[in-house]
Amino acid sequence: PALWRAPPRHALGELDEFVDCALSLEASLGWEDARLFLFADTDLVLHSPRLQAMLEIGKVIWPAQTDSLIHLDRSPPTLAVRGLLSVWADWWTLAFDVHALVLCHSGFGATALEMGPHRPAVLGKGCVPADGTTG
Repeated sequence: PALWRAPPRHALGELDEFVDCALSLEASLGWEDARLFLFADTDLVLHSPRLQAMLEIGKVIWPAQTDSLIHLDRSPPTLAVRGLLSVWADWWTLAFDVHALVLCHSGFGATALEMGPHRPAVLGKGCVPADGTTG
């Protein structure tokens, strides 16, 4: 991540807004025991006390391996090759294996939303509906 030449899409301080949005979406769908998969391009999110507590009780699942965090079009090729399989698995999970999505404004999430089946989706910033079109 330190080698990427892309500005961060969201500040770490916005993590609570995304978590609140996910919990709000969960409540609006009538789900009581949903698990939240967290995909991020930095493991600094793991320093959040709130997120640590949610990880400990199994509410949040962090599937990433911290040594494989890459950005497909921003990481140096030697690093990207090492993390490509992990990123592909993360994208596939978002596209086809979840029942709802809370997304940041990125191509990674937008294409997963567009390629997968129709399901509830919101942008975490503002918790507004995501329409499933990247164009």
